Amino acid sequence: MASFKVLTMLENVEQAKKIMNITDDKLDNYLKFCEKNITDKILDRCHIDTIPERLNSLIQEFLIEQYKLNENGILDGKQQVSSASDNNQSVSFQTVGGASSISKNVDEFLDRNMSTLVAYRKMRW
Repeated sequence: MASFKVLTMLENVEQAKKIMNITDDKLDNYLKFCEKNITDKILDRCHIDTIPERLNSLIQEFLIEQYKLNENGILDGKQQVSSASDNNQSVSFQTVGGASSISKNVDEFLDRNMSTLVAYRKMRW
């Protein structure tokens, strides 16, 4: 049977910061919010009640991604070009990072990592 060690929210945040060698607490509240959000979505997608120990690294990986997207402050996130056309000279932008895009970021991250989550997924009747 798989081992289940539930790390606290603070432990996942601290471990992610340690990996990145971050000593300030500038984004701690945001990272705690991200950790809660991804944990809830993992539990919902897998139909489980606790996070298996091996998924803590996945949570920490997500926190690192979020920190990198928002290291200059969460505000509205960063703009990146999403499409461009030459003759009509139009450019479209999308926001990446920021508090308003956290749900989208979590969903995209979990979709990319579904092969990992499948091993922990339980059938729900």
